[in-house]
Amino acid sequence: MRSPQSLRNGETPSPHPRIPPHHFHSTVSAQKLRRFNTVILVFRLAAFCFSLAASVFMLTNSRGSNSPHWYDFDAFRFVVVANAIVAVYSLFEMGASVWEISKGATVFPEILQVWFDFSHDQVPTLSLSLFPALTHSLEFLKQMREV
Repeated sequence: MRSPQSLRNGETPSPHPRIPPHHFHSTVSAQKLRRFNTVILVFRLAAFCFSLAASVFMLTNSRGSNSPHWYDFDAFRFVVVANAIVAVYSLFEMGASVWEISKGATVFPEILQVWFDFSHDQVPTLSLSLFPALTHSLEFLKQMREV
């Protein structure tokens, strides 16, 4: 049913339904969004490279058979696993960034994508900053009890 306000001032109803207006997208805002997504991709690539390099260096670093290795210490085991998790996560997020840049749309609907990115950026950040401190503290406490 049409609104009675459309018939004010002697207007006659049109037999053709109204064509909805097109949404205006500025090319400047599209360029800014593309540039922003490219910067995010570069940061995700850097995080992937650094975390993968850290994992590889930790796994391959050895000075000889008599020297201690990374797997001899609980804290370093955690660091290797944490770097591997960050590398896999960054690889996944790089794929999502490439998808967004190439398709011009997010993988999930917009509001779900925002919450997905926020939660997946904050949870690893908090866990990867709290758990190493906790692990290191527990390792130190364990060594102090042995002395």
